[in-house]
Amino acid sequence: MSRISFLLALLFIAVALSGQQRINKEKLNFDKISGVLKKAKGWEYNETLGEWIDYNNVISQKTYYKEGLYRLLQGRDMMKFYTQNFIKIQTKSVIYKETEYFVLIIDKWNYNIAYGERSPFRETYGYIFSKEEYRKLHNIENLIELKTKYMVSIGTEYQKYNETNFLNMIRTILQTEKSEDSFEYIFPVLKTTEGVIRFYLPENSSSESGYDFDKKYFETSSKNFSKIIIR
Repeated sequence: MSRISFLLALLFIAVALSGQQRINKEKLNFDKISGVLKKAKGWEYNETLGEWIDYNNVISQKTYYKEGLYRLLQGRDMMKFYTQNFIKIQTKSVIYKETEYFVLIIDKWNYNIAYGERSPFRETYGYIFSKEEYRKLHNIENLIELKTKYMVSIGTEYQKYNETNFLNMIRTILQTEKSEDSFEYIFPVLKTTEGVIRFYLPENSSSESGYDFDKKYFETSSKNFSKIIIR
């Protein structure tokens, strides 16, 4: 290659590089925001006793949390041992690439079982539903199931919730366009003949426990449950 050709090639590369645009990823913001569900009664049938056992915001059939000093453990020190527990539930919507999604946000108590940690920490889960799926909540007549393959979570004993990071996680999972997971997260909601709402927190379809409204559930009034529904 001649010296002139070499210089022309360098000039072409420099011009091409200088012409490249720096494009940031689309930033997400929460758009619509529902009210907050802070309380629902958790019920589970104890086969041995033949009785239904109830606690606030957690499903457990254990009775010793109602006895003696163990009653002092009710709340986060008890809830951390059960996946079906919540501190609060809320729905927020996001718009990504001109498509609206609804994120069911659930704050839970958890603990690090791998390292034997017993101190509870707050963890936030976000279940991302399409508009079509979420609309099932607008007309609950009997049993409905909201399904999604998209879930994000944030919060450990060392890291607190950060909304910017949470939104970035939502964007990242949405931009993949399809999840690699073979299972779905299912959010079942049942309206009884008396008009009360029973529900489970979402669990993935591979969960061994599944849901069985004949044995356990959260229960609350339709009015209270409607706080988390965006119309």
